[in-house]
Amino acid sequence: MDRVPEKKILIVEDSRLQAQIAADILSRHGYMTEIALTAKETLQKASGPGCPDLILMDIDLGEGMDGTALARRIQQVKDVPVVFLTAISTQEALEQVRSVTRYGYVLKGAPEHVLLSTVEMALKLHEALSLAQMYRRIVEDSLTEVYIFHPDTLKFLAVNRGASENLGYAEEELLDMNILQLMPEFDRESFRALLAPLQQGQKKKRSYLTPSTAGKTAPSTRWRHTCSSSAMGKAA
Repeated sequence: MDRVPEKKILIVEDSRLQAQIAADILSRHGYMTEIALTAKETLQKASGPGCPDLILMDIDLGEGMDGTALARRIQQVKDVPVVFLTAISTQEALEQVRSVTRYGYVLKGAPEHVLLSTVEMALKLHEALSLAQMYRRIVEDSLTEVYIFHPDTLKFLAVNRGASENLGYAEEELLDMNILQLMPEFDRESFRALLAPLQQGQKKKRSYLTPSTAGKTAPSTRWRHTCSSSAMGKAA
């Protein structure tokens, strides 16, 4: 496996020997590692300076707080992916893991490549989710109107704050509407003709002018709208 950019992995395990085995594997593949043997030590290292990029957490930590409870505690204060280590593969145990993390688990004794692949995928998933949240905040806070609508029904699936404020409709009102209600100069056939090049992959976006008088508060003027294939939800 190729070496990865340095990421810090906190290994939480009540057995120092087992923790060191995992640390040695990860270190050989370019990861920085740190070990915590208790819940208290884990909380300090997970939330303090130099906090980890990922936590590899044993479910059974002996006496006191178990790994799933500890993971929940950490996630209340820190957005860090947690991958569980477990020796138990019962359905009940796996459901317990799924209720806490979306980043998966590794069975103890699994081949080295399984541990490495799970850690790598968890880091990539967390990065993707973080980017998605960032873009969602940017779109939500934008003063520009942004809509996502169904390509068949033309009903809005999502709208941002800019759309709600500029048009004077509450978000709940817009989600009960379709895009034609804001664009009276189009009928269903003419708007579908506008969308056809996007749906067929011939173009990535289309721009058009429309009067903004359909909104409750919008002034009587003409606005340029851009419609892209990403603004249309997938057909069911």
